[in-house]
Amino acid sequence: MSSVSVIWWLLVLVALLVLGFVAVVRVKRWVTKPDEPTGGGFTLSDLRALHRSGKMSAEEFEKAKAIILDAAKRAAQREAEAKAAKDAAARGKDRLAS
Repeated sequence: MSSVSVIWWLLVLVALLVLGFVAVVRVKRWVTKPDEPTGGGFTLSDLRALHRSGKMSAEEFEKAKAIILDAAKRAAQREAEAKAAKDAAARGKDRLAS
């Protein structure tokens, strides 16, 4: 084998190793990423943990809890309204088709 041939195959081998490394890193990131991104806010469990650890006073906990519960109620109401509107639209289409 000539030295040019050896250098060529060494470069091919290095390129394959780099590509393999990149593939492994991407697969690892894909496998370990969460299915659904979590929201930026706190959950009630987070608040309870902060309160238990002493990082949040009882008054702060109650205020934050009220805010979270209110936001959850509003979100549930919006979802119910959207579902009702969708159902009404579907019934309207059914009536037109009849």
